[in-house]
Amino acid sequence: MRYHRDILRIFSPYLGNRTLEVGAGSGNISQLILTRQPEHLYAVEPSDGMCAILRERLRGNLNASVHHSLLSDFMETEKEPGVDSVVSVNVLEHVRDDIGELTMMRRALRPGGHLCLWVPALPVLYSRFDRTLGHYRRYRKQNLVQKLERVGFVPVHVAYRDVVGMLAWFVVCRILGQELSPMKVGIYDRFVMPVTSLLGRRLSPPLGKNLMAIARRPL
Repeated sequence: MRYHRDILRIFSPYLGNRTLEVGAGSGNISQLILTRQPEHLYAVEPSDGMCAILRERLRGNLNASVHHSLLSDFMETEKEPGVDSVVSVNVLEHVRDDIGELTMMRRALRPGGHLCLWVPALPVLYSRFDRTLGHYRRYRKQNLVQKLERVGFVPVHVAYRDVVGMLAWFVVCRILGQELSPMKVGIYDRFVMPVTSLLGRRLSPPLGKNLMAIARRPL
């Protein structure tokens, strides 16, 4: 999907040889990371169903390992893996204790390593569909920066993304109270993503449907 490729385009300069993906889901982001031929990708996914799909999609790739666990369990098993980068796409909003989760992400990184984070933005967009998806929250830019700094990260770049999608989400999910069907997602990816991706490259919109954050663990 264009959506996932656009996210990886942003994250790519900060991905090192050893990457930990938290909440890898069915492997959409994982497969894109592996096209960069990293030394190793640790793909962590707690869901039984998603992990089964993830294992199948990454089967045979010697540069990847799939871990059916929460991040906390992975950290307990691996004992400070010291990866170059941690990737988390649409995961942190599902975690009740997001401060605790960010703390573990920081622990997983080597000094100087980067966190590449993507979360839903703007509490005003929070809808019944968010609740259905299991979202505890949507983030404001200032709030996310404060949380990153609180656990010891140095924010490198934090910005709103997808101003066009923000308007669509507000109308469809917030005002009309509808959910996003696969057909609507497909239309969005085909027709909206090219526009919002171009705007994101050339402008710094003051608002957006999502927030992207690059943060560094200090040396």
